Amino acid sequence: MYAADAFGIKSKNHWFDQSKNLTISIIISDFITFRLKNWTMKARPKGEEDLQSFPSGHTSFAFTNAGVLYQEFKDSSPYLAYSGYALATATGGLRIANNSHWFSDVIVSAGIGILVTELVYLFDPIIKWNPFKKVKGINLYPKIDKNHYGVYFKKTF
Repeated sequence: MYAADAFGIKSKNHWFDQSKNLTISIIISDFITFRLKNWTMKARPKGEEDLQSFPSGHTSFAFTNAGVLYQEFKDSSPYLAYSGYALATATGGLRIANNSHWFSDVIVSAGIGILVTELVYLFDPIIKWNPFKKVKGINLYPKIDKNHYGVYFKKTF
């Protein structure tokens, strides 16, 4: 999503709103997913001692990200918008193929990710807080090297 923004592909929202919606969606999806894992205590197909099969956290996370990508680019770049769902489907499929999850775990997780993202974007007009909307010349760049992770902040005057 941020790479598409950097290359000038038109998105629905400002980068701050994208980040806000992504963060809210991930927090809610993770909360639901991991509460369900603790409540259901379903065994994995491999028969491991770990009773955390239902629902799939990887799949929930992948579909949440795909949902945000879809919401941001569905009007301007449909191929980009749907590409996230293709990758998320592959993630779910690989979780099943690797015997880490049952089909039901993956389907419910996909539903959680999609539904939460849809609801966040439905309520987005209510949560229209963006301190950077009217400020020009601000850029954030990720910094990743061998031992450090961070963000560079740039302000042009």
